[in-house]
Amino acid sequence: MADNDKLLMNGYRFGSEKDAKTAEEEIKLARYFETRMTGKSGRNRLAVYDQLLDKKVFRTPLGWEYLRHLQEELQSLGISEEEIRPIPMYMTFVHDAEDADRTPVRERIRPARPKSRVNKYHVSVLINIILVIMVIAMFAITLNSDNPNILNYKNNIINQYASWEQELTERENKVREKENSLQMNVGEELNGATENTGG
Repeated sequence: MADNDKLLMNGYRFGSEKDAKTAEEEIKLARYFETRMTGKSGRNRLAVYDQLLDKKVFRTPLGWEYLRHLQEELQSLGISEEEIRPIPMYMTFVHDAEDADRTPVRERIRPARPKSRVNKYHVSVLINIILVIMVIAMFAITLNSDNPNILNYKNNIINQYASWEQELTERENKVREKENSLQMNVGEELNGATENTGG
């Protein structure tokens, strides 16, 4: 029974403790606004009433009772009914099985978003294709570059050693040719010297 007492507030039984606490807070707010507006003109009270509606301060029947009380006060202070905005109800109270429109009131009030022609899926696929092309291009550039890297270091090192080996072989052949030509020159000089001394 104690739980049911928590749901009671000013003659209303709420469906949850949270709603009952919200109603209790709205009663305190109503008292606060009532003390702040004593002695104010009708126009000032109308401005406060409009702000309360714009900011959706009151959301329970107790808050709506206070707003209704404000409407009556404004009319008694000479504000015309046309200037006093009605209290908006942002929920439905009767749910019929035959009721075709089941969208919440907030959804019906909210302006419809223009539908985009470009689907998010298509954009995602396009971006992925561009990224794949970029990765392939990077691999191609890396494979064909002269600088050693993780993909072509073995081939570059083998090519470098092969070129060094070829250079060494060419130098070795040149040195041998020079040795042979020197030996031939020395041999000819020795032959010429022996002929001159022996003859």
